[in-house]
Amino acid sequence: MSSSPLTQENQKPGPDKPEILKNSKTKLFILLLCVVSFYAGWQASRSHLVKECQLAGAQVTVEEGLVICQMPQ
Repeated sequence: MSSSPLTQENQKPGPDKPEILKNSKTKLFILLLCVVSFYAGWQASRSHLVKECQLAGAQVTVEEGLVICQMPQ
């Protein structure tokens, strides 16, 4: 029994996703972890900037989410 060329073309194997990425709840959880990780890194960076400014003797102000480091004159 040989199959016709049409049936062979319609049965092309598609790129299979890993099993863990097929579940939509898992995808949402991974997205949430990425967002939390990005936010935590951003806050750690801001905290480091504030500490560096304070060690340099600068005045630190935060306006509209921006950290401004003003060196004394």
